[in-house]
Amino acid sequence: MNVFPKNTTFKYNWRTYQKKFLDHLDEYLVDNHLHVSAPPGSGKTVLGLEVMLRIGKPTLIVAPTLAIKNQWIQRFCELFLKTEAVPEWISSDIRKPGIITVTTYQGIHSFSETVEEGDEMVKKSPKVPASEIIKRLQKQKVGTLILDEAHHLKNAWWRSLMDLKNKIEPTVVSLTATPPFDVSYTEWQKYIQLNGPIDAEISVPELMIEGDLCPHQDLVHFTLPSQEEQKKIEYYHTHALAFFEEIKKDDVLLNVIEQYPVYQNPLEHLDWIYENISSYTSGLVYLHFRGRDIPEVHFEIIGDQQKYIPEFDFFWMEELLDFYLVVDESYFKDNEGHRTDLGNRLRRLGFLEQKTLCFFNNKNLNQILNSSIGKLQGIKDIADFEFSELKENLRMVILTDFIKKEYLNSGTQNTITLDKIGAVPIFEKLRRENSQHKKIGVLTGGLVIIPVSQEVYLKSSV
Repeated sequence: MNVFPKNTTFKYNWRTYQKKFLDHLDEYLVDNHLHVSAPPGSGKTVLGLEVMLRIGKPTLIVAPTLAIKNQWIQRFCELFLKTEAVPEWISSDIRKPGIITVTTYQGIHSFSETVEEGDEMVKKSPKVPASEIIKRLQKQKVGTLILDEAHHLKNAWWRSLMDLKNKIEPTVVSLTATPPFDVSYTEWQKYIQLNGPIDAEISVPELMIEGDLCPHQDLVHFTLPSQEEQKKIEYYHTHALAFFEEIKKDDVLLNVIEQYPVYQNPLEHLDWIYENISSYTSGLVYLHFRGRDIPEVHFEIIGDQQKYIPEFDFFWMEELLDFYLVVDESYFKDNEGHRTDLGNRLRRLGFLEQKTLCFFNNKNLNQILNSSIGKLQGIKDIADFEFSELKENLRMVILTDFIKKEYLNSGTQNTITLDKIGAVPIFEKLRRENSQHKKIGVLTGGLVIIPVSQEVYLKSSV
């Protein structure tokens, strides 16, 4: 029985590719999972809401940020109810679930923690145990779990969501524009375990044919990190190489791996092997690198008739240390001192965080590259080139994650050093070096800046 009011329906016409997707919905839901990959602008939110209505059960929607969380509620009211008023059966508080409950991944994971989301802050709420939250969702008979921007899932969030999924046994609807194809095998397996295999993909050409996306060409402009950023990157690389050399000669690790039951009697542990194939293989690679013979039975289990063993490199070191430090903590407890020492040093160097191990693609390095000040000059170079070609016909939008209001100055001249990426630093970079006299502005949820020359046009249009 559908729990939503009878007049709850999409008030407009479906685009061709959306209708095609919905026509096959029953096929996609056979395994109680729906995993959709679609580019921005394809209407993933609207499709998710329509799927929710067709399933007809109380629904928990999980979004990556407060802004996107609020967008789900707004879109549903505008497009399905044709009202700006939010009905009482829609809840934005997971402690008080309704027929539709919308929350964030942080909210699922922490329930009562203070969590920073970009420039936003979620305030602490009264303590409610996770078990009680799950009981309330079960009492509400939540039967659909929608995961928006599913590729954002972090390791800790995955564990919380898997626990929730196992307890309430919902139909899982996962939406993403960019499946995490670049993660490790273990992380990909976790991603698929939660979301199910990808059922459908809406392609960019389909949006172009419909007129929802203009034909475009992707271009790449290379920028270099600043000298200070380069030093930090080199620091990580130097310590990663040193750690690699240490692991290559670690006799304690060698002896522990060599005596692990899976390598002593593999046929008695086939279930474990096939559930942890990457960990198992990393041990074989390491043992071979350290000069140990690999018995025939291991090649038979893997199905490798060529008996090829990869070179022990950073990828396999990550898998090996993940195996040793995270995957099977119970067996390795006799080596707790060695494991604790390795883990603590990895954490201090920034290679291990929340049970996720990564050397050359870790959070700290990515943060340096993603927010590199070198991009400010790259943005200016692109803007200058485009303006030199298009002149006053130029219409350029520069998207960034943060506002960085602290780089504003109420004085007559702004000389604050621009050492962060954000809307205001980008604006200041373009404004300070604007020899072409481009008209530049800022438009965010909390800050709007327009050129003085455009003030009269703005007032006349109000």
